Amino acid sequence: MKNLRIKLLLSLITFAVILVAVVSYVNRQILVADIEKQMAINRGLIESHILTDMQAVDSAQFYFDENSSDKLEQELRKLATYYRENPNIATWDLEQIKDSIGMDIYILDQTNTVVYTTFYKDLGLSFAKCCQRFSTLLDERRASGEFYTDGIDISTTTGEYRKYGYLATHDKKYILELGMNLLDDPIFQTFNFEKTANYLIGKYTDLMDIQTINAGGVFFSNSKAKRITVQDQSELFQQYFGLALKKMKPVEYQKTLDHGLTETHLFLPYEAEAVRGESSKRIVYVKYGNFTKLEALQKNTQQFWFTLTIALLTSFIMLLVINKILSKTMQLATFDPLTGVYNRATYLRKFDKLIRKQKNKTPGLLLVDLDNFKQVNDQFGHVEGDTILIETARILKQVVKNNGFVVRFGGDEFAVVLYDTTELHMQQIANAILTQIRAARYRGKQWSVLSVSLGGAVYHREDTETTLFKRADHALYQSKHAGKDQYSSYAEVAATKE
Repeated sequence: MKNLRIKLLLSLITFAVILVAVVSYVNRQILVADIEKQMAINRGLIESHILTDMQAVDSAQFYFDENSSDKLEQELRKLATYYRENPNIATWDLEQIKDSIGMDIYILDQTNTVVYTTFYKDLGLSFAKCCQRFSTLLDERRASGEFYTDGIDISTTTGEYRKYGYLATHDKKYILELGMNLLDDPIFQTFNFEKTANYLIGKYTDLMDIQTINAGGVFFSNSKAKRITVQDQSELFQQYFGLALKKMKPVEYQKTLDHGLTETHLFLPYEAEAVRGESSKRIVYVKYGNFTKLEALQKNTQQFWFTLTIALLTSFIMLLVINKILSKTMQLATFDPLTGVYNRATYLRKFDKLIRKQKNKTPGLLLVDLDNFKQVNDQFGHVEGDTILIETARILKQVVKNNGFVVRFGGDEFAVVLYDTTELHMQQIANAILTQIRAARYRGKQWSVLSVSLGGAVYHREDTETTLFKRADHALYQSKHAGKDQYSSYAEVAATKE
């Protein structure tokens, strides 16, 4: 019974664990698929929003920024005229001119190096060294002698948003350049891509960062005092930036960090509809995380353990209920309902197990039969008869103790199975039973008519349960035939016949 309960408990626990694990796994896969689908939708919305908004900013600058462009051209032509009058730029008071026109002044020599400027961070900056593509563009502008203005651009040294105008001197010796800070421009304040970037980062949990990088590899910024370039980033970052710029197609790579965090680094190429200088081509760098997925999976894991706990508790409750139901069934299947000793079915099972597992032990079978029991039922009734059977079973268990077990085959027939015995030991057990039953005769009239006959046999190697039972039954028959109220050993009976 104990082993059955353990097996039942293990079966219920195993079933609960498997059921919860399978259901949780399926739910987890569905959850992951739904999350990844939603992440893909969000990415599509984010990237579409980025490109659309950036195009809107550029278009606004192109269509509504005529005043800035006109002012740049007007002031540059004044400087070009002034240069004709005084080509010795070293004598110019650039600070005074800056205060007058409200813009920074840059003078580039024939090597495209800033030799004079009011923006001292750019003094000595060589575009031929830092920005070869832009340097080539400057050579073309120098040769044409026309006025040029770019769209939204940035300072090469600081990354701040700027707008520049260019005009070569008549002798092509210098390029005159003016730059204005777009942060003070009302149009830029209205159409500012960084506002969109900040809005999107605040709206989407998985969106970690959005940066705009010009074709020269400099990050756009409206707040950073120090410029950040692609060269400041990892080799992998530089590799994918170059790939996106070359193919003008989106590329990305992933980076796995601790605790399951995965970063996706996307490089999204962009080119303004109205091409105005080198800044028309840009790369929008977008960094995604998988926070939503991790949070959902963490909740799913917590739900799994909660569900498993509930399932295990339910298993224990079910075990108690089933145990209560089975206890009575097992009791009836294992024990005699009247006396509480083992029944015949249990006897056969236990005896078979005893024979199979016995090594150096010698089992024995002692059959016990109450004499004149029918007379008790007839004279005193079945209730008194049942009382005698119960007391007889108690006496047998008391005598046998841990040396074996007691069985009731039915009616007034009992048996004692001894785990390890000898002829002498079996004789002693039988005598103890006889003594107890004889002493019970003084308890009342119903006991006075009773006696007990016993027959025993010791197990032989070649025996089966059937052959051993037959030998013990033969000894019991000898006891009854000899006058009852006695014990007979099959060994003695067989010896007498010989």
